[in-house]
Order: sequence, then C-alpha cells, then structure tokens
Amino acid sequence: MADFNNAVMTNGGAALLAATTAGTAKIKFTKLVTGSGTYSDSEKTRASLQARSTLKAQKQEIPFSKIEMATDTCVKLTALVSNAELSAGYYVNEIGIYAVDELHPAAAPVLYSIAIANVADYLPPYNGLTPSTITQEYFATVDNALEVTIQTKTGAVALAEDLEATNEELARAMSDNDRLYAGRDLTVVFALEIAKYSDAWAWIKARIKAHNFTGIHVADYIPITMNGQTVKMQVAGIDTYYRTTDQQLSHHIDFISKDCFNQTVKWNETNNNNGNAANNSPYMISNLHTFLTTTLYGYLPAAVKAVISNKRTLMEYRYSASGALTDGTSWGWQDLGPLWVPLEYEIFGSTIWGTKGWSQGQGVQYPIFANSFLNRIKGAGNGGGRCYWWSASVRSGGSTNCVFVNVSGHSSNWGASGGLYVPVCFRIDEA
Repeated sequence: MADFNNAVMTNGGAALLAATTAGTAKIKFTKLVTGSGTYSDSEKTRASLQARSTLKAQKQEIPFSKIEMATDTCVKLTALVSNAELSAGYYVNEIGIYAVDELHPAAAPVLYSIAIANVADYLPPYNGLTPSTITQEYFATVDNALEVTIQTKTGAVALAEDLEATNEELARAMSDNDRLYAGRDLTVVFALEIAKYSDAWAWIKARIKAHNFTGIHVADYIPITMNGQTVKMQVAGIDTYYRTTDQQLSHHIDFISKDCFNQTVKWNETNNNNGNAANNSPYMISNLHTFLTTTLYGYLPAAVKAVISNKRTLMEYRYSASGALTDGTSWGWQDLGPLWVPLEYEIFGSTIWGTKGWSQGQGVQYPIFANSFLNRIKGAGNGGGRCYWWSASVRSGGSTNCVFVNVSGHSSNWGASGGLYVPVCFRIDEA
C-alpha cells in the first residue's frame, strides 16, 4: 500500500491562493498528475518541493471525479488512476495537482501542490483484460473551500459510490423545481469569508469586482437597518443588464428589498403623470424620485452608500408645451440615482398599463419577479401585511395615473397623488 509524505503547496500554488484571498483570482483545480520520478533527500525538503513547477517524470494526467470539503480550509480531491492506456508499468513515486485562475482563462496552469511517496504503488501495463485502478485521494489546503471549483472534463470517471448520490441529488433538484426558493441570509452562509472584510457590503463589492458570483443566488439577501427598520435586501438579478445602456454597464448585482419600507409616499403632489420642459421624463421630476434619492437614501447605512452606484436606463418621455399628454411620445437615457423603483416591465415582463414601446425602454424582467408572485407581493415593512407599492411607470391613456403593484401581485394604476409604499432598490457594480 502506498505511503506518501504530506503534500507541499508550491510557490505557484501559494501565489494563486493569495490572489484568491485578495479577491483578484478564483482557484479551479483541473487535474491530478502522476509520475515515476525519484527524489533525493535534499530534493524532498519543503523548500525544494515548494520551488517545483512540474513533476520530475510525469506519466499520466487524470481529471478529477469528485471534490468535497474536508475541513473549512481543506478540500479532498478524488481521481481514478487507471492503467487502461499504459503500455509500460511504473511506480507512482510522485503526485501533483494543477490549478488555474478561473477569472483569467489565458493564465497558464500552475502545479498547485506536490506529494512524494515513501512507499510507492506499482501500476502495471494493461494486460488487455481487466484494467488496474487506484482510487487516489488528495487533500489540498485552500483559504475557503467555498471559493474553489473543480474543472469538469470529458473522460472523468464517475466513482461507483457517487452514482447513487448523484441520482438522489437530481431527484431533489427536480422536486425543488416545484417549490419556491425563499433565499438565504448571505451574512450567515459566507460568515467566514465576510469576516475578512470590514462589512458584508465591502465583501459583496469585492465579489462583483472579481466577477465571482459563486454561491450567490437570486432571492438570497443581506439584511440592513434603515431608520430603525430591518430591510432584507434580496438579490434581484445578477448581471441582468450587463453590457447594456449607452455607457456599457459592467458586472453588477441589483438588489430589491423583500418587503417595502414602512412609509408611504406620493408619486406626485398632484394627479399629474407628465414630465416638464426641464426634463420630459415623468419619473425624473416626480415627488417619488425626490423621496427615494433624498429622504430614503439618507436612511441607508454608510457601508451601503460606500458601494452602490447609480442606475441608468431608458425612460419614457411625456411632455408637450401645448398641454397634458395621455401617452409617451419618446424616450431617453436617464440617470435614476442611487435608489429607484423598477419599471412595470421589470416587474411583470410586459407592458400592461404603460405606453406600449416607450414605457418599456431598456427594461427586462428581473429574475426575482419571474414565474411567480412570491416576490411581487410585498409587505408594509419587514414581514408586514400585503401592501400596494409604486413602480416607476405611468399609465397610458390618461394624464393622471401611475402604475403600481396591487396587494394580490398584479399590475394596476392609481392617481399620482395617492400615497403608496416603495421597496428599497439599488445597484452595485464593479466600478
């Protein structure tokens, strides 16, 4: 039976790990390599092994069949070493694992870790009958196992004991598809990772800058406190508008609160849904826009203010010096500011009460609102009863009403001077 010395992380592996910890890289383990090289006592020293970038005499490379967390800082990689393609046998004297930076595909693979045998297994040549196999397990140190992925590669052998588990997992996934995902508190799920940052918002900003959305899902949330109220900021969409707008948006996450802020606001002081000469966009000159970007913004924690960015989108134009209009006549790019509410199209995936075409603009339905009413129906305050809440759209066919979400989750319209609730909505991008 083979006996290996403890694995040693190479200098190349340490550099990749450091970059991953800093948020500028992401480790992906790609293959296990075996070789027949022999090492003198001086070559077996830690310093000598740390300096290696290849095995001495590589014989085979094998894709991983399995990855699992062994501890919070260690992963166990499993590969099935076979002699099915060997014409000459060899002693497995050296084993290594390779990794790449998943965020920089052009970067060369690095020998991440290496282990040398005290007693080696002999892998004979294939006899044409039954292949000989070795189930090789390799333990690799990482900073946070949740940030490590394994490259799936055609030819990786499924371990027999994994097949039943895989089938069970598929069955669970099919069952889960019939239910609604309520989301998880990211400050709990990633507590160890977040502890390396000043706060959860600095962490999520770093994740976005690294283009690393692993383990973050639509409906997951980060709780904040605003003017004494708990507000659960849910992930509404990940890269929903990537590369769009007239200024090309970078990688981003848009957040929309699970429930509304517990304070009502008028869309406008009067029943008027038109723009004006200074800005033809009804929303941009509305009382609602002012409330969001001044009063509600003032309640945000400093940690959130430090990382959010303004949302920019196409907004309906509805203005004429000759008198009030009942439909939009154009659109234009507008900077909505740091806080906003979604358009009707972003909620429902269609224009229902708004002006066809002009009110849709850049809109696409946010994933958080797709396929169910679960997150369209919001409470008045965290966990509160169902409430009516404003969108950023105005009604077609009239000059007085604006679009809102009914307590039952459908689109409706009401006079602009009515007081309704609003969710807290903001964007964080990589800039």
